Amino acid sequence: MIKIEIGGYNIFFSKKVLNDIKNYKQDTKEKNESGGILLGQVLNQNIYVLKYSDPCKSDKSTRYSFERDKKNAQKIINREFTDSNGKTIYLGEWHTHPEKSPTPSNQDLKMIKEQFRKNKLNEKFLILFILGTQNFYIAIYNGKEIISKKLPLI
Repeated sequence: MIKIEIGGYNIFFSKKVLNDIKNYKQDTKEKNESGGILLGQVLNQNIYVLKYSDPCKSDKSTRYSFERDKKNAQKIINREFTDSNGKTIYLGEWHTHPEKSPTPSNQDLKMIKEQFRKNKLNEKFLILFILGTQNFYIAIYNGKEIISKKLPLI
């Protein structure tokens, strides 16, 4: 597990999740943005990111944009929640950027705020994770503010 302290929370990423997401890094000009959802469990102030979704064929993706298929993501969320007896929940979003040290676009910030506002959530936050070619951006949105960090790829 990799521990990241942010916004009063300890976020623990399984090494498998981070390593699998790194496979989508836009390290060539031919690779479009990729993304999906983050899933896991929360115990007090500890967030455990244990699973993620791969991009699917119905996502919309270009070199500089990504929009995931909401229906497909909801099916994954429902299945994981049911299979875990309500323990594994939707924690947030991940996607890639074709830059060394990613910065969220206005669209990225709008998306995470809309997800928070429009969806029925199990927790009072959402995670936004953006993978760059050398660093990653991670943020917690609590409905009022976005608290973020940039860290080198591990």
